[in-house]
Amino acid sequence: MAGGTAVQNVESQPIEPREVLKSIKLTAQDKATLESIAPIVAGVADIFGRNCEVILHSFEDPGHSVMEIANSHITGRKVGSPITDLGLNVLVQSFANKQDIVGSYYTRTETGKLFKSITILIRNSAKKPIGMLCINIDVSAPLIDFVNDFVPKTEERNQTVENFPTEINELVHSSVEDCMTKINLRKGISAAEKNKMIIAELAEKGVFDIKGAIDIVAGEMGISKYTIYHYIREIKKS
Repeated sequence: MAGGTAVQNVESQPIEPREVLKSIKLTAQDKATLESIAPIVAGVADIFGRNCEVILHSFEDPGHSVMEIANSHITGRKVGSPITDLGLNVLVQSFANKQDIVGSYYTRTETGKLFKSITILIRNSAKKPIGMLCINIDVSAPLIDFVNDFVPKTEERNQTVENFPTEINELVHSSVEDCMTKINLRKGISAAEKNKMIIAELAEKGVFDIKGAIDIVAGEMGISKYTIYHYIREIKKS
């Protein structure tokens, strides 16, 4: 996808990339949408490590399209940098082929770095393109860099256990089981008081905000749902 290359649309009329961008006008809501996406940039870069550049582009001003960037050392770009020719052609390709995701694809920089990249078009509620999220992984970086980014350090090896339920019942069951195991280990506390503590912890976790959770918890704990309602009322008062 060389810079400046025209792409044919469904009517076989050439589309010039820069002309496409000139036709895009962002509303206040469009800008707010892009701003709400901005935290994703740091999040994606953080999980993939130092050799993953993530860029959020706004189509409001192609000459200063970069509105958020992480790991900018990879290409030397910064907030306010312009869109690239490749970026322009990805935009045109999305127009011509109605693609919102282009890639993954490989590119090589002037300095010889090899990137594996993907570009995701961002549309507003009217399905008009307003920006794009680009992810570039420098696959020419030393392998040890990737190992260091993905292997937990010594102090990070005691990971928190996370449950990945596929059904609501599993989620509630897992939460109840965790709370009961922890609280039932405590000595010198009556069964009723332990039940109340379990209900309090489940309420704090937001379990009872899930539809049908009270019936499930009642069955797991062997108490009536009315007892649970009573405990919840007491907890709210305290």
